[in-house]
Amino acid sequence: MTTRNIIWVFFIGFLASVFVILFKPFNIINQNGIWYYNLIAISMGVVFSSAIFFIEFLIPRIFNNVFKKWNIAKALLWYSLVILFVGGVMFLYKSFLGGFRDFTFTEYFLVIGRLLGIGIIVSFFVVGIFSYFNRQSIASISSKETYRITSSNGKQLDLSLNEILYIRSDDNYVDIHKIEDGLRKKVVFRSSLKNIEDQIVNPISPVYRCHRRYLVNINSFSIKNDKRRNTIIKLLDYEDEIPVSEKYYENILNLLRINP
Repeated sequence: MTTRNIIWVFFIGFLASVFVILFKPFNIINQNGIWYYNLIAISMGVVFSSAIFFIEFLIPRIFNNVFKKWNIAKALLWYSLVILFVGGVMFLYKSFLGGFRDFTFTEYFLVIGRLLGIGIIVSFFVVGIFSYFNRQSIASISSKETYRITSSNGKQLDLSLNEILYIRSDDNYVDIHKIEDGLRKKVVFRSSLKNIEDQIVNPISPVYRCHRRYLVNINSFSIKNDKRRNTIIKLLDYEDEIPVSEKYYENILNLLRINP
């Protein structure tokens, strides 16, 4: 949890309030002409951000062990709970403001629907701002996932993508360079690089092929030389340098240029 993350969460809540005030989605209008209607809308943005802050930042710190081995299934379950929780908080706050006149399950699910609709629109807008001004890629759920790699002879190896630095092909073996418990390690595994690539590289993975002999974790590298025929990327905090083939030149450089 960083100060910047907290600022972004409350900024999203503020933008959601402004969106409601300006565009009046789902027929959300000031029907009674209440002069402080805009303040109520902004307060709902604050409640929305506070609920996200509580469940997304504080709960994982309290129940840290639950979030150590993260995977897609856990992520889907967790964010479903996040939606239900934030929707519940917004429903209670709306009901409180309205004197609990529409305190029903139907209204609760309507609140969740409106929340998702407004949230998706505002989130797309914020993602654009975040990517443009901060030049950072969106953090991927997949980077926290552990993959079980199977070799051609049936042996298995568990790999956490956010621990991988890079993988180098060495004939019938691969050298897996990674960080584990704060220490750099090299694991030799009998497999082709293509076999590894087929099992861990996907659209939301931080691992990319950059050369016929290398897979790299894009979060662990910076550009050293960006000449098309002699592109070199350098491992952060280390001296390792990896070549980039012309075939992968544009993709790798575009990815690295939006990294912090």
